[in-house]
Amino acid sequence: MDTAHFLNQLSVNLYWLCFIAYTAYWGIGFTRLKLRFPILAGMIVLDLASITLRGISIEYFPLTNKFESFNAFAVAAFIILLINMRTKSHIYRMSLFGVGYGFYAAAAYFPKGLSYAPPLMLTLWYVLHVPLSFFCYALWVSAMSAAVARYFTRDEKKAYDHLIDLGFQYGLVIFSVSMIFGGLWGYVAWGAYFLWDAKVVWSVIIWFFYATCLHLDYWQEAKRYKPPMAIVGFIILMMTYVGTSFLIGSSHSFR
Repeated sequence: MDTAHFLNQLSVNLYWLCFIAYTAYWGIGFTRLKLRFPILAGMIVLDLASITLRGISIEYFPLTNKFESFNAFAVAAFIILLINMRTKSHIYRMSLFGVGYGFYAAAAYFPKGLSYAPPLMLTLWYVLHVPLSFFCYALWVSAMSAAVARYFTRDEKKAYDHLIDLGFQYGLVIFSVSMIFGGLWGYVAWGAYFLWDAKVVWSVIIWFFYATCLHLDYWQEAKRYKPPMAIVGFIILMMTYVGTSFLIGSSHSFR
């Protein structure tokens, strides 16, 4: 076995180890803060090591197929959860973790062999565009999780409103930067900054949706619609990220 295949197999083994650890986290990770923070942090580090080994094995950024894509998005969701770990609501934490865990589990169904990047991915703009997209997606999932938790909480609703606002604001800022890099990648790969492609069109739709969510602050009576819009935004997000690959088809869909 050559070095590349050995490193990839080690990466896959670490993925399965993390999968077992994340599964066990459902049972032990939602207890005391002193336990759940270091446990999740340790799993994220191990997961990042797995992703790094895969990148070394293919000698490129490890975001070339659906296995790597779902894995990376899940890790982004776990990192956002780690940042907001002090949030008191179990519902918030379980909702955000549940989405990440769902994608991590779904990644197991895709091929895990060596997958080398096609020529259209071999640009710095792709490397900058995709990871930023995943982190803004994770922030919007966080906003959805806060909205769900808010509906099951009688008090401290302001804390969840704050999380929703943070998800809206930082998610939109990061996504805006990501779209700039995506446009530059599109020009290098396809010769155009914009294409009438399902992924691109839905990305524009979701940008306008969350921009609208932010502008609700300027209309006092509309502020109460932020929590339901955070949930609706999650549905649009799933269509943008997953639906365009599996239901519609897009030039952004890779193996």
